[in-house]
Amino acid sequence: MHEQTDRRSGDVLVARLVRLEPTGQSHTEAYKELYEHAHDRALLADPAGSRWLVTLAAHPSEAVRTIAVSALAELRDPAHRTIMVEALADPDPRVVASAVRGLTAETVLEVFDQLVALANRPDPAWTWTRRYAARRIIESEHPRRLSVLTDALAHADNGGAHDIAHALVRAGDPRVGPALIEHLRTRTTGRSAVAHTLGHLRIADATGALVAALHTSDDGLTTTALHALGKIGSDQAASDVRSMLDHRSAPVREAALLALSRIGGPLLVPAALAATDDGDPTVRERAIRVLARHGDQRAVGRLAAACDGRHVRVALTGLLRLADPSVAPTLADVLLNTTDRRARKLAGRALTRIDARPQLNTWSRDRVVRRAVVWVVGQRADPRDAYTLTRALQDEDELVRARAAAALGRLPIAQALAPLTEALTDPHPRVRANAATALGRTAPADLPDRLAAALHDPHPAVRAAATAALRPPTG
Repeated sequence: MHEQTDRRSGDVLVARLVRLEPTGQSHTEAYKELYEHAHDRALLADPAGSRWLVTLAAHPSEAVRTIAVSALAELRDPAHRTIMVEALADPDPRVVASAVRGLTAETVLEVFDQLVALANRPDPAWTWTRRYAARRIIESEHPRRLSVLTDALAHADNGGAHDIAHALVRAGDPRVGPALIEHLRTRTTGRSAVAHTLGHLRIADATGALVAALHTSDDGLTTTALHALGKIGSDQAASDVRSMLDHRSAPVREAALLALSRIGGPLLVPAALAATDDGDPTVRERAIRVLARHGDQRAVGRLAAACDGRHVRVALTGLLRLADPSVAPTLADVLLNTTDRRARKLAGRALTRIDARPQLNTWSRDRVVRRAVVWVVGQRADPRDAYTLTRALQDEDELVRARAAAALGRLPIAQALAPLTEALTDPHPRVRANAATALGRTAPADLPDRLAAALHDPHPAVRAAATAALRPPTG
């Protein structure tokens, strides 16, 4: 720092700020210029700059003191401890807020009681000071910090309550439960943050207070209380949560459905079925998701109907889980006609789990569809599909032929031997390798003769498959 030049320019900015009335655009611009000058990294890094700021920390002007203390606070230098501690008693909340931010971790423990007093100061002008004090208490390792934070909720604004709530969640100590429940029952501020904390801490005793919080004009609180009840999972709240599905607000209805899905019980499936007719698309989507994950046979029809819409993937996950043969035609339709690769895969997996044989043609013009159909048919391992699979060995697509060869290996039937042996001459090594493996599973008496040429195949994967197929079974 060029001490004389920079200090002189800084003093000019100070004089200008002090001279102006504390209102108006000119004062705002002067404050900004001095603030930027005082917070300049080069100035802060220079000992002369720090000395200049130390002198300003005792300036008669509250604005100048605020800027000086906030600049020194960035350093969190133990050498400035006295300045920061003395600034905690400043009559201006902005100065105090800056000082709170500049305390070192060691000093926080020394002035802990002062921070507690600041965190509980009710004056609206001290809102940000309360928040900064609460944050420093949160960061400390003082043994009283959790009880202090719980008490401070009474005076916290919504932002401060949010900070405190997240600190209590991170601490994970359920002993704060009674104080939080009392706050939720009796206070008007910070209730959403408290409900959030009670849910995360899984305080079962809070169920009654959270149920009471559902019936409020504050939709945000209602939604948060529903999420909390879902996390706690008490079935005694199920009927009250179910009643929120008639709420005027779609986010509340969605939260109610989610909470009910976490609680479970006999009310869940009927509620989710009814919610599939909700006027809001977000609620309808949530209902389909709930039915897919938790629905029973009553949900099959609704999930099948959803396969025609944008929620086809979600619906298919539910049908895959339920494995109901009655939806085989729906699954086959999705498999053959969808353009969604993920949906086709889910439909195929669901078809392999049910005891049904829907008509699946293997002559589609779309090779991707043919691949999927051959895979599904192969998973069934039904001898009645032998003709379909041997025909698929003549398909123009390499992967269709490879899957058909693999599938025939699951059918220990004589009519598969000739086409599999012929497949050992396929131009693609994947098909040849699968054919060799399939012959090994079929295990005809003349297997060594059939695989003799494959043992000398130019591709290593085919040679490896033939060698493995000829290896005697173990055990």
